[in-house]
Amino acid sequence: DWDEIIIVEDNETRTFDIESVGVGVKNHYSWKEIEETLGSNAWIISKKDSAIRSFGFLMAYLKGADFIFSLDDDCYPVQPNFCQQHIKNMNTTAKWTESVIGMRTRGLPYKNLGKLDNIVLNMGLWEGVPDLDSIQSLSSPPINDFKPEQPNRIMPVGQYFPLCGMNFGFKRQIAVLSYFAPMGMNSPYHRFDDIWFGIILKKICDHCNFLISCGEPNVRHIRASDPFVNLKKEAPGIFANEEFWEVIDNMTFAYLEPKLCLLQVSDFLKENSDPYLQKYGEALKIWTSLF
Repeated sequence: DWDEIIIVEDNETRTFDIESVGVGVKNHYSWKEIEETLGSNAWIISKKDSAIRSFGFLMAYLKGADFIFSLDDDCYPVQPNFCQQHIKNMNTTAKWTESVIGMRTRGLPYKNLGKLDNIVLNMGLWEGVPDLDSIQSLSSPPINDFKPEQPNRIMPVGQYFPLCGMNFGFKRQIAVLSYFAPMGMNSPYHRFDDIWFGIILKKICDHCNFLISCGEPNVRHIRASDPFVNLKKEAPGIFANEEFWEVIDNMTFAYLEPKLCLLQVSDFLKENSDPYLQKYGEALKIWTSLF
């Protein structure tokens, strides 16, 4: 049910024929096309890291997409109408919810439960292999048959959560926030690109009175990465993650527009003493100028 499909391939050039992928794929980008499109600013798009998908988000925005969805290359939709389920969660979630999950507790209206009109992002979950870091993967028995049992829910305002980039959708109005932290090649960090994107996004969404939902649609996640390799990649980020969220949490905003809030994040990071955060802030400034 995708209207248009964008493939962002993390290689120097495109390595396969787009026609072999299937109907609906019209856009196929590699490093070459990214550099041709962004020129001297191409450095803001990560290489050898899942953050390269941000270029796809930019292209979808420039094509006028109302809703943008993302899948990792080792994730496969389980339910039919994958995109429509994401949209349903963003557009038709009730204002009322029960106090005990699965029980119609006293006081719930019967005639009208209302409808939330400020949900801007929906994160889907995974079946098969859950999204664990390398420490949990190596210290626990292998999990290959995970199936989430929780219903769709609104993530609490004022709290952070790990926003996984493997399976989610969002509305055009927050597309400017869809910049995954620069990682991978030429970066000290890996595999926290979506997590740090999620921290900034959640901070801004809470401020702007935007909500985030989590639950369906599920994907089947067939892990393509080696947890021992991931351990080496993740180690610097595991340490930095303990402080990064605190840096963002200490921010205050003067605006209610996502783009202006992100520019404030850019300025805030550029003033930090950490060279990585300074470069991250500069990348955010350039990214924001593209919208």
